[in-house]
Amino acid sequence: MEITDVFELYFLPPLALARLGGSDTPLESFRWADDVTIEGGHRTVIEPAITLRVDADGAAFPYMPNAIEFRDAGELRPVAPFFELWVRFQETVEHQPVISEQPLTLEMLRRLGISTGALRYRITLGNKKAERRTLSPACGFLGRVDTAGDDHRRLPVLACSPHNPGVVPLVDPSRPIPLGHFQVLRPIPAFSLGVDLSVLRVRFTPAKGEVYGPPDAIVAMSKPIQEGRVLSPKVLQGRIYEIVPPDNRTLNAGTPWSDFIRDQPGQADPQPSDAFDGAAVGTGRSWGVVDDTCDGVIEADMVVRGRHYRATARVIVGPPDYAPDRRTFLSMADDLADRDVSPAEVSEASLDDCEAEIADLFQRVFEVASTINLDIERQRSLHGQTGPNYPGLPQIDERSMTKDDKPYVDKIPDLLGSSTANAPGWGAAVGPLPYAKVAHAVHEPLADIDILLDFMREHAEHLRILIRPPFGRFRQFAERPGPAPNPAFRDPRVVRDTLQDMRMPPYMRDSDENPLSLTWRQYTMAMKLIDLLSEPAAPPDAADGQRPEAARRLPSRLARRVAAVVAGLGRSAPEH
Repeated sequence: MEITDVFELYFLPPLALARLGGSDTPLESFRWADDVTIEGGHRTVIEPAITLRVDADGAAFPYMPNAIEFRDAGELRPVAPFFELWVRFQETVEHQPVISEQPLTLEMLRRLGISTGALRYRITLGNKKAERRTLSPACGFLGRVDTAGDDHRRLPVLACSPHNPGVVPLVDPSRPIPLGHFQVLRPIPAFSLGVDLSVLRVRFTPAKGEVYGPPDAIVAMSKPIQEGRVLSPKVLQGRIYEIVPPDNRTLNAGTPWSDFIRDQPGQADPQPSDAFDGAAVGTGRSWGVVDDTCDGVIEADMVVRGRHYRATARVIVGPPDYAPDRRTFLSMADDLADRDVSPAEVSEASLDDCEAEIADLFQRVFEVASTINLDIERQRSLHGQTGPNYPGLPQIDERSMTKDDKPYVDKIPDLLGSSTANAPGWGAAVGPLPYAKVAHAVHEPLADIDILLDFMREHAEHLRILIRPPFGRFRQFAERPGPAPNPAFRDPRVVRDTLQDMRMPPYMRDSDENPLSLTWRQYTMAMKLIDLLSEPAAPPDAADGQRPEAARRLPSRLARRVAAVVAGLGRSAPEH
């Protein structure tokens, strides 16, 4: 079979998340699974998956771990993702052109008439958080590595700030910040555990999770601690701690980052505006500190028959995940699906798929509820919040999620009046956590699909008002919105739509500090499913084929499953 054309070179995955870690050994691969044991109750767990071990010469060998080790001598293992090169090409099969996509392997290179040395790779990583706030390019830092496809060394990515005459760079080129390592794996013509080791792969290993600062970033007081609830007048002094270890006091002093104070003219204040060291202490002046998180682009270049092809992939480096067996109800994948995937069709024909997706969403909601201190999040969100409220909407002050917040509240104990819920002893600082316990108790049964669907069927009206709508699409916005919120969607120009209340998800904020919601796709699917499941039942005397469309109720999922099994038994019954 002859390759007649190459259309595209690309990486899979096109985007991956890496996690910082101080250990020299990367974390083994794992996947999410359901615990089907009696004790597990179908909760989400993690289980080992086939992992690639990379030897000193760049060759990779797969193995199945017996267990997942997260630390070595107290140091977290980093998450170091792999990227595979793939090609989309055309070949002739039995005199007919066929378009295929497959990994770029040693055999594919031979068919294309090139070697691994003909490929070039580049990784560019940067951290521009300080640059974004100060609007000074000298406060960002970048690192880049170029290498050939036959160079299998583990190469460090060292970053420094751009230098302009008369401007002091934050990270001096003589004292760069390590952002991790890049390595082109050595392909070998072999299969093991179902893995084709001849596929062209690269690996990025992130940095160790270090913090860097100028010479005066020595010691400081942490944020003052307030006793009891947030509004308590008594304030305890924060502890004194080391800002940056001596070996990491390598940044230049006298940069705009060391003089940054939020909410000043001539700078940017992205949300959350207090997410930098020094923001909550004293005058709120930055301590000039940065870390080795980053994001960047990986590129691969290949020339075949005089034509140039380039593949690109994104890598994002974040802090470690301390709850790996707990999924978030809103992820990057959900955001991408909201942008690129067509709205879900919710009908009788797609009912099983829609129910499964919404059930998975509510299972993830329960997993998030088990990791959040809802009591302190509630206090933090409501503290100092003022603004207009409107009839029919939840409370936005200390009455929020108490017995005074009807009809939204239906599971909070009666003892949680607005004064009791906010009194010292009921807050997260010193006492029990009533809200966290209630959230866990409410969402635990809803993690079961059959209980969830029955709940959606029987409490449709309550769910319609309890789930916070997302922000609308631009086409839905009025040119000049009024002060009253639209019940179908939110508008960031409407003050009430930016205030926290107990609607789900409660007291959580998005990246722009507005109240968090489901994505538009998730919300729309949930509402349509509620509508479909809650259609009124047919009158007792209605004939089966004559009842109007609006006067019928779909059988429950359990009834549908039983009917399907019975129908299957009927089809398979032997003839007599």
